[in-house]
Amino acid sequence: MNRKGTLAFVYFMVGVLFFLLGLALTPVLNEVIHGDNVMGVNGLDCSNESISNQNKAVCYMLDSFSPLVIGLLFGFGGIILARMVGW
Repeated sequence: MNRKGTLAFVYFMVGVLFFLLGLALTPVLNEVIHGDNVMGVNGLDCSNESISNQNKAVCYMLDSFSPLVIGLLFGFGGIILARMVGW
């Protein structure tokens, strides 16, 4: 196998690693962020409508954090796989 074929194989493996990492982290991030200690009754209490504006902003930020991280991991995997293909 020549150097270019080996490099394509490495790119493929790293791209698949990012995809699998994104899939593996999805339930973990959701459990950590949306559990009772962070956003539940024991934490920020995001379901309560009478919380301060600062706590509402933190709740919105935490809600968008998990999809952002997973999207970045999938994006990195896609970039690596696209580089392997030669786009």
